[in-house]
Amino acid sequence: MWSWARYYNVCSALASAVPAGCRRDADMTFSVRGIAWTAFAVAVAVLVACSVFVFRAANRLSSSEAAVGHTREVATLLENIAGEIFRASNSAQNFVLTGDRELLGGYDSAVNQIPNDLRQLRVLTSENRERNQQIDSLQADIQSELALIAGFIQSHRKGTSNIDADAQMARDTAVVQDRIEAQLQQIQEEEGQLLSARQAASRNNYRHTLILIAISVLVALGLLAAQMFLLNFSYSQYRKTEYAARQSREIVNAFFASSTVGFGILDSQLRYTRVNDVLPRMAAMQPEDLLGKSVPEVFGIRGSRTETVLRNLLRTGTPLLDREVSTELPRKPGQVRHWLVNYFPIPGETGAFTQVGIITVDVTARRNAEEALRKLSGRLLGIQDQERRRIARELHDSLGQYLAGLKIALELLGGSPSPEKNTELLAECRDILEKSITETRTLSHLLHPPLLDEAGFASAASWFVNGFSQRSGIPVSLDLPPDMPRLSESVEIALFRILQESLTNVHRHSQAPSAEIKVESDAEQITMEITDHGRGMPARVLQQLQGDGTKLGVGLAGMRERVHELGGSFEVTSNQGGTTIRASIPLSVREESQTAGATALG
Repeated sequence: MWSWARYYNVCSALASAVPAGCRRDADMTFSVRGIAWTAFAVAVAVLVACSVFVFRAANRLSSSEAAVGHTREVATLLENIAGEIFRASNSAQNFVLTGDRELLGGYDSAVNQIPNDLRQLRVLTSENRERNQQIDSLQADIQSELALIAGFIQSHRKGTSNIDADAQMARDTAVVQDRIEAQLQQIQEEEGQLLSARQAASRNNYRHTLILIAISVLVALGLLAAQMFLLNFSYSQYRKTEYAARQSREIVNAFFASSTVGFGILDSQLRYTRVNDVLPRMAAMQPEDLLGKSVPEVFGIRGSRTETVLRNLLRTGTPLLDREVSTELPRKPGQVRHWLVNYFPIPGETGAFTQVGIITVDVTARRNAEEALRKLSGRLLGIQDQERRRIARELHDSLGQYLAGLKIALELLGGSPSPEKNTELLAECRDILEKSITETRTLSHLLHPPLLDEAGFASAASWFVNGFSQRSGIPVSLDLPPDMPRLSESVEIALFRILQESLTNVHRHSQAPSAEIKVESDAEQITMEITDHGRGMPARVLQQLQGDGTKLGVGLAGMRERVHELGGSFEVTSNQGGTTIRASIPLSVREESQTAGATALG
């Protein structure tokens, strides 16, 4: 008897094993994922903050470097101004001493360059009000000195100069020159101090920038290490989850592939998403004929009725067990199959039922066997009635007539006074009794030959074959093993009934001129083969015999059932040249029977 509860429990466990594991792993993965995302967010925030600090430090460093460069440029301009003043004064002195006008080229160049340098110096120090005041004073002194030098040169050009005027001009020029040098020295010293301060600030900014960069790198490395640890942990958890899921899938796949029961899974739209090889084979289809198709698309009207039931199952979550379905095969009209089906809901991740599991067992053979058994039982009852009528007819036509004649003879014997007449009547009575005994023995042997119990199958088969040949006129050859042992009672009766029924069919249907019987025995089984050379069996009979056998006659069906009950095999082959019936029965039946008998005797 099929254990649907066991199959339902197994399949429900298989269907829910993966989701449950996935939910546990999902919870664990969620916590690890939260930690990973938190670490990532902190890493991003820290890196952004470090980037901002580094950017600001870099700006300060750049500003410091620009300030240092600015100070160096101011110092350079101050040196240029001092050099230009010296060149102007030196050119004027050389002109005065030599009178060579070409020596005034340095003076003219200095006069043209000094205003540009002062203007550029004023631009560079425009933000320093005190420095601008110093530059104004310096510019005034420079202009005074240049004016004195210009007057000195002009007087010598006109020839109006004298020693006293030159001495006074030299004294005035020296005073202005000293004042200019003092101012330049002061400005250069202040700019040097500013340069030193700015260089120190630049170095500090550079050092701070390096520290911030180092801190950023260390923080990034730490966060990267933490992220790598979390990723490694997540990956290990993922591998465990994947292994559990793969193991569950392999269990389901093995269960699907190795089971002799049809399995299938339907989605929420009642489309086949997975089937094993057995389920489509039950419907005379291929797996691709089911996958992706809905139940109504596959089974038509019958599938539409089933669809209503399955949608109600998804809504209520109540499984349907031991539901018998009988339908025609979609691609083989007229061929009806009987299936015993279990439908059970499969929950999704949210807990709602989104899939339907199907377990199907093909009970067509059992239903056909039950139908054949009912028909065979009816036929057997009919044959039993026919056999009773035949025996009654035989008794009435033969033994009854003999007994009636015997009664008449006895009545005549009682009323006859003649001794000669009595002697004739007594002889007639003996003859009638002899015929009655013979007829009774014949009927008894046909019903169950005594030789079968006394001498075994070999003697009974020889006796029946000889009598059959004499009565039917069909020559039959019998080939028996020379050392054939006694068999169990059930095996001998089965072989004798098969022999009896086969020869009866030869006489009634085959119109065969002859027949052969061959019996072979080895250590494991005994085989009997009956062959006739008649017209053979009709094709429809052979087809029914190879099928479920529901429409076979009692003779062939009875022979097959006898052999199958003993665990043997029964084969029939037929063509236009005749028919061969082959029955093989294992000898273990004899051993079991003998063992049972010995136990009973003990």
